[in-house]
Amino acid sequence: MMDKRPTPAKRPQPNQDLARLTREIQRLNDSIKRVEQRLDNIEATQNDTLPKTSIRDIKETHDRVFKEAISNSREHKEIMNNLADLRTHIQGIKQGTSVSNQMREEVPEPQQRVGIFVDVQNIFYASKQFNARLDFDKLLKIAVGSRRLIRAIAYVVQSPDVDQSGFISMLQQKSYEVRRKDLRQRSDGSAKGDWDMGMAIDVMRFVNTLDVVVLVSGDGDFVSLVNLVKTIGPRVEVISFVHNTARDLIHSADKHIPIEETLLLKNNYPAEAS
Repeated sequence: MMDKRPTPAKRPQPNQDLARLTREIQRLNDSIKRVEQRLDNIEATQNDTLPKTSIRDIKETHDRVFKEAISNSREHKEIMNNLADLRTHIQGIKQGTSVSNQMREEVPEPQQRVGIFVDVQNIFYASKQFNARLDFDKLLKIAVGSRRLIRAIAYVVQSPDVDQSGFISMLQQKSYEVRRKDLRQRSDGSAKGDWDMGMAIDVMRFVNTLDVVVLVSGDGDFVSLVNLVKTIGPRVEVISFVHNTARDLIHSADKHIPIEETLLLKNNYPAEAS
């Protein structure tokens, strides 16, 4: 059988990227220090030409810039570390994979090993259109069927304004492992929180122990991951709302299972996820 695995594109080494990022942050910090020194000089000389409100505005701007710099540096370092981990997993898989696609397809269904990866935030917002929430118990039954469940992981983004302890306990009681990440509030009022990279790393970590990867998400960013997993061997099945799923994701999967009313519960208590 012809090996159709794509040749990985060359990317910058993570250490080089981190060094460049560190230099940028250092330059920003130097600029911030100069602003602080000028503010101190203004206050010390009690300069009447600059209103106190302007001084206050400058200080507030300085604080926002400083917090944003810290936040961005952490995000960039986290992304680069995740990319390095992902490349390590992919390299290990390429060196250790010995099972062909044909052999994987011949595994009898009762013996097929299934891993389920649930993008909770994506599914939560898609279900709001129906004033409903996903029935995670039925999801598990439909995703696994008569096959063997190896792993079921739910990825949750936590908001400080929403108590999700009951929801997380429910997931754990239904045999889901729960990965949690805090929603990050930015200085401009926007928020950031997603599990795309974390989910991809977990899929690649377990791909050699699975015959079927079930991705519960409609996010088109997973198309490359789906294609990579199929190249390595396992089948990929996507479960999602049709109206909230990228067309390329549906086409790239071996099977798409639409979420319909039979998989939903009408809302009768506070929202499960932010």
